[in-house]
Amino acid sequence: MGVDQSARAAASVDTSPDLAPVNAAPAATAVARPGRPTALGLAAVYLLYLLAAGFGRWMMVIPDIPITVWPPNGVILAMLLTSPRQSWPWWIAVAALGELTGNALWFGNPLLWALGYVGANAAAVLVAALLLAPYLGAPIRRIDTLRQVLALLAIGVLGAPVISATLGSAIDALVGKNPFATTWPVWWLGDATGILIATPLVISAHNIWRERPRPDSAQLLEGAVIGLLLFGLTSWEMSTGAAHAFLLPLPVLWAALRFEFRGATLAVLALAVAIAAHAQTFEIAAVSPSGPVLPHTRMQVLLLVAAATGVIVAAITRQQRRAVAELAEVNAALEVRMAERTRAIEAAEERFRATFQNAGVGISIVGGNGVLLRVNESLARMLGREVSEMEGEALDDFTHPDDLTLNHEAWSRLASGAADEYDLEKRYLHRDGAVVWGHTTVSCVRHSDGRIAYLIKIIQDITARRRSDEARQMLMREVNHRSKNLLSIVQVIARQTAAHSPEGFVKIFGERLQALAANQDLLVNNEWQRINLSDLVTSQLRHFGTIGSRVMISGPPVVLPPAAAQTLSMALHELATNAAKYGSLSNEAGRVDIGWEIDGSTFRMNWRETGGPEVCPPRSKGFGSTVLDTMTASAMSGEVRIDYAPQGLEWELRCPRSALEQGAETGRFE
Repeated sequence: MGVDQSARAAASVDTSPDLAPVNAAPAATAVARPGRPTALGLAAVYLLYLLAAGFGRWMMVIPDIPITVWPPNGVILAMLLTSPRQSWPWWIAVAALGELTGNALWFGNPLLWALGYVGANAAAVLVAALLLAPYLGAPIRRIDTLRQVLALLAIGVLGAPVISATLGSAIDALVGKNPFATTWPVWWLGDATGILIATPLVISAHNIWRERPRPDSAQLLEGAVIGLLLFGLTSWEMSTGAAHAFLLPLPVLWAALRFEFRGATLAVLALAVAIAAHAQTFEIAAVSPSGPVLPHTRMQVLLLVAAATGVIVAAITRQQRRAVAELAEVNAALEVRMAERTRAIEAAEERFRATFQNAGVGISIVGGNGVLLRVNESLARMLGREVSEMEGEALDDFTHPDDLTLNHEAWSRLASGAADEYDLEKRYLHRDGAVVWGHTTVSCVRHSDGRIAYLIKIIQDITARRRSDEARQMLMREVNHRSKNLLSIVQVIARQTAAHSPEGFVKIFGERLQALAANQDLLVNNEWQRINLSDLVTSQLRHFGTIGSRVMISGPPVVLPPAAAQTLSMALHELATNAAKYGSLSNEAGRVDIGWEIDGSTFRMNWRETGGPEVCPPRSKGFGSTVLDTMTASAMSGEVRIDYAPQGLEWELRCPRSALEQGAETGRFE
């Protein structure tokens, strides 16, 4: 310690390892390599180290034990804690040079002894820096928290001086200066006090240099008052033998509370200077093996307690102010967010009102008791009512009676908690009694205990869609029915043609399918509605090109349903084909008369050929005869007569008039 503590290099001020101002000359920064401090910084710390060593020498009042207070180790510890680890060797070298210089100036120890003191102090500072780095998060810019202060006290102030005191006292005992037991406690106390005074002070001074704070006049006045109070109390206490020493830390606490670390460290420095000035009046007294001189011990303990209390209170004050500042920031942010949230809620409410009232679908809010709380114009208009007429009424009052059960089942699922939403299609009642189909989507909002608070219902009018769906379903059933009938006819044609005309199956089957297709075209063109009988006859005989000259058509207007049209078209096709092959249309003189009439409840239609070759009854009954006779009679629920008179074929159909109206839907081909 004392002179020998110069190498106690382990302290910190900042990541920038020198004490030069932030705007120091760019040239000095430019020449510094990574991890190497600038020359200006090294020189500044060297001078600061000598200043601290001189201060320790000034406070030396015990002969041959210059360790009353030794701040240089605190200077180097501050530099180590505020600098990157790559720069540590430079600071240790500065400490060694400073201690050797101090030894030459003030202490005059042999070089070998001085090197031993350098090694003792360097070991203590390095160990302290290595152990403190993880706790402080080194390199640090400043000491901010109580945790950092306590780590500094435990490791840097109480622990590290054990190393320097042990090694330095051993050297003193080895060279015959003082016994180990006599030197050690005084050395340890002096080292601990010096580190506690210098390390926070250097870190704070570095920040002051870098940040250039501008205290106002009130702060300057308060600081001056604290300083005067410190010097006054110290002079009074030291003159009375420190009988009321507990009063001396009070100005330090005041400074710590008002100015945090900067105030505490400057106040401790002022206290140390005041004590040191008064210590110069002590009588020079040798240290006896039985114990240290009381005034010196009191001086050291007083500085140690004042400094420790000051930095602890400063840390607590800084944390408390930071917490208050953070709380204020959070509170301000919360206020801003609350204002934004309030504006957002107001905007959302406005959007909700606009959406609720102008939506193209019905919207309602239903209470937990099933009563309509709010209804928009669209829903009221959908049901032909007024909004005021619906609000406050039960939802069931506007639901079709047949769908109430469906409504109650959905409500039960919500009430039991089995579901929180549902959608269904149900019927509502218009004011005039008409049915209104609605697609209803429901979302449930619950209380914290799970009970239903209210429901949000969105109802879309789907009446037109339901009607369209019903018409589409009816059409699909009709197409399905007619397709089955058509396939049955094709199946019968194929089977009968193959049975009676196997040699010309493809040709005859194709002709019959063409006739069936012509009839289908006629039906499709009439959208599968009723068609005129005269149009049907024309469609089956047009390809002969004889209508009006050799084919005469007569009869009142008759409209046939699709099923009857299919049956008669096949019969007409067979008659026309037979006439073209064998009958009156097979020569140039024959003719065909086609006529029909309605006599009361009976419909009668006949085909009469004349002028053709002589007709002979067929020797066997083919598919054509089956179509003309059995199939037509069965499909039309009537009777068919075929006369193979020599002068020409005559075919006649008699059936109930109802067959034309009902479409002979019950008839079957066999």
